[in-house]
Amino acid sequence: MKNLAMIACVSRDGGLGKDNDLLWRFPEDQKFFRETTMGATIVMGSKTFDSIGRALPGRENIVLSREEITADGIKVFHDRADLDAYLELLPGQKFIIGGASLYKMYLPEAEVMYLTEMDAKKPADVFFPEFDHIKYSTTILQTGDTNGVNYRMIKYTRKEV
Repeated sequence: MKNLAMIACVSRDGGLGKDNDLLWRFPEDQKFFRETTMGATIVMGSKTFDSIGRALPGRENIVLSREEITADGIKVFHDRADLDAYLELLPGQKFIIGGASLYKMYLPEAEVMYLTEMDAKKPADVFFPEFDHIKYSTTILQTGDTNGVNYRMIKYTRKEV
């Protein structure tokens, strides 16, 4: 699929979240997420949507779920094939924003991943899927420190095969 990207903030061990909440929440990462995804299509699972609690403004919000979900500003798909067919028709960038099962499902097709990598670990119950770093070129977009923890925002671009 063209123009498919992923965006996430992960612990050193790939931890994404615990008890349906993010492990890391800090202004620089939130600003990066907002600026990177603004104007694009974002795709999430139902647990991610529940944790956000609303459609994010300035983006087309799509939820892939087996459940019936009714909320303003979102489109719901119950089948990956239907979702894929819809995404193929859309212009512009499409982002997988969580959760772990969607990251795993779409990892083989994602051309780009934007990962904020924290140089620490926290207890987690969901993880970003492991991937072969050698298959990607990396660009460090930003480095910093939040509450004494170093982070790097990295753009991973899949190398041509």
